[in-house]
Formats: sequence, structure tokens, C-alpha cells
Amino acid sequence: MKEPLKNVVDISVSHSAFKNPAFSYSVSGRWAEKKAEILKYLQFYYIYIDIRQIETVFGSTTIPSGLYGGRVYNPAQSFTEKHLDTLYSRDISLALTLTNHFITKETYAENLSFLEVYHREGNVIICTSDEFARMLRRDFPLYKIRASIIKNLNTLEKVNKAFDLYDDVVIPMEMNDDDEFLESLPQKERIMLFANAACAYNCPARICYADISKFNQNKTGKIRCSKEKSGLYEFAYYFFNVEKFNSMGYSKFKLIPAKLFENYLKSTPA
Repeated sequence: MKEPLKNVVDISVSHSAFKNPAFSYSVSGRWAEKKAEILKYLQFYYIYIDIRQIETVFGSTTIPSGLYGGRVYNPAQSFTEKHLDTLYSRDISLALTLTNHFITKETYAENLSFLEVYHREGNVIICTSDEFARMLRRDFPLYKIRASIIKNLNTLEKVNKAFDLYDDVVIPMEMNDDDEFLESLPQKERIMLFANAACAYNCPARICYADISKFNQNKTGKIRCSKEKSGLYEFAYYFFNVEKFNSMGYSKFKLIPAKLFENYLKSTPA
């Protein structure tokens, strides 16, 4: 049985490790409000890395779509054209979280114009559906296609199979505790690990994902979630030993916002 939490670090004393220039990050824009300046948002929530390390920012845009998954679509906390123009000017690309569980050929056809808007070199589509990934590969060659954490690629066999279809893959954050598994994976340059973690790390059920997919397609008005019952939170409260992961050959990481920096930043003069 694996030893839990053995690769967790104290960010207050280990934050400098995250600024290793060899590391690249995909960071969440989940709390970026429409009126917010996107670079200030990134500097606020990811103060412990250099903005030049950010390769992509993941989330949704103000254009609605039935392809969104992972989180409930909220146009008020989605990227505007102004946000994207600013990101592109800094060589930061968009990673769309199109991880809906229920993508059909009809859903795909309905969203062709949406997909065309963001079809450019460097932009990423994060997928759960292999069928959707194949359609994207056929019709939108400029997108990089990334296998979502939701695919639960937690065995060597699953990861190798995903490499046949996806440009890169995200490993479930709980697998960060399994050194033997992490050491065994090939093509580490095509693998992205979470550098911090929130509720999904310890969630016993993960029942929300399918319900969120239905909600985003107006198929349900209720979303089941076990985080409150389990005492879990949506903001990051675990940080991982990125130096150790780098010694194994990993250099690509994902980050989500952490609230622990808010009070410090609010009390620090600009």
C-alpha cells in the first residue's frame, strides 16, 4: 500500500523551488473575472512562480459552449477577448477545458464555429472524450490535444494508450504519491503533473464531473458533490515536491489558485 502525502511540501519554505526556469506551467484561470487584468490575476494567485514560466492558462471563455466540463460554466469568470489578447502578447496560450462527458457528433457539429475561433498554434484543448479528440485531430490540426485528469490515467497501460491519441497527458494528482508509478512512465516530456492540489486529491467519489457535464448542457439542475461532506476545498491546500519530480524527469506542471497568499498580498504595498 502506498504511503500517503510523502511528496507534499510546505510552500512557505519551498516556494523558491517552483521558480526553476526549467519548469513550465499550465495554470488555472478559474477565478479570473471579466473586469480583471489577466496579468495581475496571474501575479496575484501564482506569486511563487515567474510569469514567464506560464505556457498556458486553462479555463473557459465568454463564448458559451456545451463542450465545457470539469467546472460549471460561468461567463463572469471566463476569459474575454481582452484577456486573450494580453496572454497572446506574452506568448501564453489558451487551454480550453472541453472535458464534457457527453460530446456527440451533433454536439460537435453545433460547436464548429466556437472551435474555429480559438484554433491557432499553441492553443490547447483538454479532453475527456477520445471520440472528440479524434474529431479535433481530423478537423483542427493547430490545436494541441491534452488528456484531462478526468480520464484517470493511473496505470502505465492507460498512459501508453493515451499517447497514441493525445499530444500530452495529465496524471491524476493522487498518483503524485506513487514514486514507483511516476518513475515507470515513459516519455515524461509528454506528461503533466499537478504541482498543487485541491479537493480532487482526496475526494472519495468524484461524482461531480458527470453532473457538471450534464449541467453545462442544460440536462440537469442539480450537481452532486462530496467535498463539503468530506471537508474538502476547491482552492489548493497541498503543494508537491517539484524538485523531486524533476529529478525523475518531469518539468511540466499544472497549478490551481491557492488562497493562502491572499492576506499577504492584500497587506503588501504595490
